[in-house]
Amino acid sequence: MWVFDTETYRFLMVNHAAIDLYGYSEQEFLQMTIRDIRPKEHVPILDNVLSQGRSAFNKAGDWVHITKDGRLLNVEIASHTLPEHEGKGRRLVVIYDISARKAAEKQLQAAESLAQSILKNIEEIVFSMNENLEITYISPQCEENLGYTPQQFYADKHLWFKIIHPHDRHIIEGVQPLIESGQKQFQLEVRGRTTHKGIRWQLIQCVATLDQAGKLVRMDGSVIDITKRKTAEHKLQFSDFSVERAAEAFLWTKSDGSIMRANTAACHLLGYTKDELLTLSILEVDVQFKEEVWKSQKGDQSQVHETVFKDKAGKHFPVEIHINHFLFEGDSYCFTSVKNISARKQAEAERTSLIEETVRQNEHLQQFAYIVSHNLRAPVANIVGLTSLYNREDLQDPINPVLINKLERTTKKLDTTIKDLNEILTIRSQTDKVLEPVDLRQVLLDVRDSLASQLAVGNASFDSDFSQGKVAYGVKGYVHSILLNLILNAIKYRSLDRNLNINIKTVLSDGYLCLMLQDNGLGIDLTRQQHKIFGLYRRFHPHIEGKGLGLHMTKTQIESIGGWIDVESKVDQGSTFKVYFQAYPRNEQIPSGFSNR
Repeated sequence: MWVFDTETYRFLMVNHAAIDLYGYSEQEFLQMTIRDIRPKEHVPILDNVLSQGRSAFNKAGDWVHITKDGRLLNVEIASHTLPEHEGKGRRLVVIYDISARKAAEKQLQAAESLAQSILKNIEEIVFSMNENLEITYISPQCEENLGYTPQQFYADKHLWFKIIHPHDRHIIEGVQPLIESGQKQFQLEVRGRTTHKGIRWQLIQCVATLDQAGKLVRMDGSVIDITKRKTAEHKLQFSDFSVERAAEAFLWTKSDGSIMRANTAACHLLGYTKDELLTLSILEVDVQFKEEVWKSQKGDQSQVHETVFKDKAGKHFPVEIHINHFLFEGDSYCFTSVKNISARKQAEAERTSLIEETVRQNEHLQQFAYIVSHNLRAPVANIVGLTSLYNREDLQDPINPVLINKLERTTKKLDTTIKDLNEILTIRSQTDKVLEPVDLRQVLLDVRDSLASQLAVGNASFDSDFSQGKVAYGVKGYVHSILLNLILNAIKYRSLDRNLNINIKTVLSDGYLCLMLQDNGLGIDLTRQQHKIFGLYRRFHPHIEGKGLGLHMTKTQIESIGGWIDVESKVDQGSTFKVYFQAYPRNEQIPSGFSNR
């Protein structure tokens, strides 16, 4: 408080509170006027007020004063007239410091301005309801999002409930029981009917304020349009629905090969449940895994590849995979469609087998054409020629016995050729022979016994090794004939410069048991004779007696029981014949008495 002179406006008295607030000493105050504690720009306003006169008690309102150190004070002033002293007018002024209140009001205004700015710029509609769930406040966004103004909501307290789609109103009605059970926070997804956008999906998030008795006092919350999200979710659900019901198997894998997703068809194909598949890596499924196929270094690449998958039961089957590499959020993934191509592979194998069989039959036809044109035509021509020379008018003609003798030799040669052809045709026609396990070691012993004298003449030595298998799958008579022909061939074409050595061993190769018979005989020039070696009546050493039938018969017999024969040879170094027999099926038990060791 202070007292000032109403004519000079000088301070006449100040209390200690004024001294503490303004920072001037009592002496300093008494040397000043009330103009000195105001900012310069406010002095004219003060003079105007002072010139108008005042009542005995006056509330001057809010003013700004300045302290000794230059701080501005927001103050509220009230004054009243004191009795004159020595002819001077006096007035008592009471000052209330309202700086803190002004600062609080300013902060409140700033906060309110910020809140209004936020409410104005966010997409959500913000609302408040009373205990009867009637709208007491709603932000302006309601007009843009719903097509209704705040005034319409205030006029009709239940408008918000009316715009909810009839099929979703039960969701809103279910809120009250939840509140009564003590739940305070809610998130609801409902459809709302707008005036300008049709039906829109809305996400309502709200918080209930309850009193001590657990009754609703107010409800605050927000509403946001989630139609785009719901549309995207619907499309995703439709896509998932389609993928899950697709007949084709689909797999999704991460960059480390782990399976992150599989559709129902993939589970059926591999025999796993979805949960089981998600614990596996593609390395455990693809038995012919190739890193360059599954781990592409670049995204957005596609490729088609054939490989072999393994199902839960351990069964292997061929598949065709369409791999699509893509990048998502910086990581590499694979989306793969899988197709079981067992039927196609079987058809391809059957087609290949049919083509090979057709080629073989064509070769046989060509050989038979050669035989007919040479081996049969020559004797027939001889017979025709001889019979034309026969003197039927003079049976005692000395030429007749000579012609009869030649005719006999020619017909025997023709008969032998026909018998050879008949035997070959018989073997080729018996494609339905039942195959059985054949002990190769025992067959070799039988052949060596039957050829003991010939082997002795050639001073032949034998080395045999059946450690990798001695049981072949075939016809015992054919196996005996094959070994007999090959060993006879080795004896017949042995080198006279060295003793004959025959080396026999077996090797397992891709499901076949290969019998390798190596000799150190004369050998064959494969550069010239490669395509003729197994032909009928083909001979490569004319100075040695023979018909050229043995190797052709061997090839015919091995092919008739599902195998094949190959040869490696060098002139004067010997030959190695490789006969591939079907090995006894892995899933069948070799009958007692047989062993592959």
